Amino acid sequence: MSIAQRRLLALLIMVVIAVPLGAYMLRLPPFMGDVGAFAPDLAHPDALVRTYSLAKLPPDLLKMPLARDVLGEDFATYYEQHEDRLALSGMVRRIAYEYRQDLPGRLVESALDEPAEVALWLGADGRLRHFAVVMTRNALARAIQTILPVVSKAADVQLSAAGKLDGTDVDILALEYGHGRQLLLLAKGDRVVALSDPGMLFAAGGEQGEGKPREQLKPAVKLMRELLEGRAASPFARHFLREEALPEKRHELTLGARAFAFGYEAFMPGLKALALAFDNEGAWRSEVLFSGPFPDSHALWAALPHGPGLCAALPVDWTRMALLLNRFNTRLARPAVPAWFIDHFTGAAAVCWYKDSRFYTPLFAARLKSTADEKLVKEFFALAEAALRARTNETFVDAENGIALWRGKAASRFGTLGDDGAARSLEPALAILRDTVFFSPDAALVERARDVAAKRYPTLADSFGDGGADTLAFADPGALAALLRKETFAALPRDEEALFHNAANAHLAPRLDALARYPARRVVLAEEPPPRHNRAWRTLKWETGGAAR
Repeated sequence: MSIAQRRLLALLIMVVIAVPLGAYMLRLPPFMGDVGAFAPDLAHPDALVRTYSLAKLPPDLLKMPLARDVLGEDFATYYEQHEDRLALSGMVRRIAYEYRQDLPGRLVESALDEPAEVALWLGADGRLRHFAVVMTRNALARAIQTILPVVSKAADVQLSAAGKLDGTDVDILALEYGHGRQLLLLAKGDRVVALSDPGMLFAAGGEQGEGKPREQLKPAVKLMRELLEGRAASPFARHFLREEALPEKRHELTLGARAFAFGYEAFMPGLKALALAFDNEGAWRSEVLFSGPFPDSHALWAALPHGPGLCAALPVDWTRMALLLNRFNTRLARPAVPAWFIDHFTGAAAVCWYKDSRFYTPLFAARLKSTADEKLVKEFFALAEAALRARTNETFVDAENGIALWRGKAASRFGTLGDDGAARSLEPALAILRDTVFFSPDAALVERARDVAAKRYPTLADSFGDGGADTLAFADPGALAALLRKETFAALPRDEEALFHNAANAHLAPRLDALARYPARRVVLAEEPPPRHNRAWRTLKWETGGAAR
């Protein structure tokens, strides 16, 4: 491959990669920096996008009613006018003008209108920042002959050789364009792979700062060779059990558990990934990749208060609580929580957010194997007091009816001011109602759960036609929108953040109003033949008032 061809390939691939991935667009460091700073396990991405056309993905997403009403046309316009895409489009037009070349007027659009696979990894800040794009050149190849004579003269494209892929004759090219942004590019035949970080393929040799030659990571090399061979299913797709070919006119977005669990994977050990697939007509389906049997959460829905904005069942791995509590005990220099304490928990847990509370004060619920005895109640109360470092505590025990309540006050900058102007504090509470444990940083929610147990308040299960059997999650868009509105404007007081407050009022509020018009839905598993394997994809069904969507 000549230098001119390399530069052409680099420019066109940059046009393709410039499709903005929302908040995941990356500003990359110079190639000669610390390339070992980011070296992920390439065979295990945190998210995957498979699409028949990168250009059509945003407008096709808006054909789904909820996405259209909540995101609005501004969503597609943002991608059409993103600074990276406009910069590359301007670069192509400028080259055509300066060198009097008759380039296609929609070169950028035709380059984007390609099938592609985009794998993403979490960055140090917990966001999906790093990516690899795999695609087959077709429209790109047709544009080569037109632009080839002039690209080699373009000073805008900073391209340098970075060696060859170990054991092959595949050139590795490092492309740097504007503001220190950079990619690694590899091409073989009609296959192209672009990596957002040099550290995805290279590791620093020796100690940092010694300046020794970099060595390619052997697992990464093996994976790159497989991607360039163009097998039916890429290693990225196999990681998410997506070996089947993508249907025509279809997009598929998959999020691994690490991408949405925010470090709380222990609360959902069987949940491996969520997926949304949609086509160019607005038809869509959602799926869950789960390992093992789904937990029975029926009893939890019957114990939780009516009216949440969002609830989810959590298939907790209770054995892992021991590790957490041991670290907690060491930090506070308190006696270890006895093993028998953890053994009392069973089944799933649940978490719910209510519109009359706050986003950071949800209600948690968990099941016990039997009604708690006096010994277990005392251990719960001692743990709550130590964990929250509560200044004041109140307890109430009704052993005859199996009811125990602990309520405290804990200093927190997220709390409310005292009547006497004292420091901000929260009023958390923990309740043991027969065989169910409730906890929330907002004591009012726990009191409401106690009212449910006393049959003074309706249950969440009353919202379901069958009492909540097989329910995995529940969402009331009206209540959820109200909670999001309250949290947004609480963070943007008009007298302190007037600009952002007005922007949220003008742009976010109408979207929340559109969300609030949708009916409440619950998520259950679709009726399908049992999966052949323990770890398998299952289709989700969204029901309104007990009727299938």
